[in-house]
Amino acid sequence: MPSSENKVIIACAGSGKTTRLVLDAIARPDRRIAFVTYTINNTREIINRFGERYGGVPKHVDVMTWFGFLLREGARPYQHAVYRGERIESICFEKGQSKRYIPETQTSEYYFAGGNQIYSKELARFIIRCEEASGKRVTARLRQVYTDVFVDECQDLAAWDWNFVEVLLRSDIRITLVGDPRQSILSTNLSSKNKRYRRAGITKLLENWEKVGLCQIETMNETRRCNGAICDFVNRLWPGMEDMTPLKEVQTEHDGVFLVAPSRVEDYIACFRPQVLRHQRRRNAPAYERAGLNFGVAKGMECDRVLIVPTEPIKKYLRTGELEHVKKGKDRLHVAITRAFQSVAFVYDGPSVVVPNRWAPAE
Repeated sequence: MPSSENKVIIACAGSGKTTRLVLDAIARPDRRIAFVTYTINNTREIINRFGERYGGVPKHVDVMTWFGFLLREGARPYQHAVYRGERIESICFEKGQSKRYIPETQTSEYYFAGGNQIYSKELARFIIRCEEASGKRVTARLRQVYTDVFVDECQDLAAWDWNFVEVLLRSDIRITLVGDPRQSILSTNLSSKNKRYRRAGITKLLENWEKVGLCQIETMNETRRCNGAICDFVNRLWPGMEDMTPLKEVQTEHDGVFLVAPSRVEDYIACFRPQVLRHQRRRNAPAYERAGLNFGVAKGMECDRVLIVPTEPIKKYLRTGELEHVKKGKDRLHVAITRAFQSVAFVYDGPSVVVPNRWAPAE
């Protein structure tokens, strides 16, 4: 298949990437499309977008989770090419190591819990084995069912998922991957397979695929959400990546990035009604923090203003501007910052080299 048929769209927060996929799907009633994403919440959001644009999900589109897609369309149809046991009924979302010291050749013990539950970490790998053992019948059948597979929020994929995506890219099915490496706060599994491609490392894999002609990469870096000051602030977190830029600016009485002293937080909240975001809920935290949302829960939200309760590493970054302090958590920080249209504020009472503005209300 020509590389132009397979697309990878790297899209920033607020760029309208999901809406683009929805509109593309609506515009092609001649195709049969599997519209796939990792989480149930994302599938609901996709269904809602179809409802807004079309009145419902078109008949030629199936919306499903990534694991639902793998189980229904990948593992079950040709499972007997590898596994002669019971029909695979469900997925075992295991915690920790599921098969210590068991060789992969012992199919039943390696891949399954209880005979008819397949381990989530090994599901994509199992499908690849079925594809190889069946003479590529997995993808041949899939091509009869769907002409296209759209994968939204592809940065959430991990480990063997990427190997299966490559199998799809080499098939006769049109593949469209859309995601933002800067928002890699979720993961389909924690296997060490393809560890170097986690989070922002995914861009290297995508570029390699483009070099060998498996896909073409597009970028969507104009945001309909964040204003220029917020874009400038968040771009500093990602040196070497293409900058986010605002598509339009709406001016209000309070725009940009600010610091708010803890003693003035209640006044600030009363004045601007921001959405409070925190890394995680803490015992004995102030009431406004307890009423807030975790960074990860806020993914997908949009709001005029956010107030961020910083962790100690974030405070160190605010003070020094050194990215090393937020190296392990800047994807979550990125998500928190880019929820806002107009203003981002941090609860912080120290000096800062990255945020020059303090909220100082007139007495």
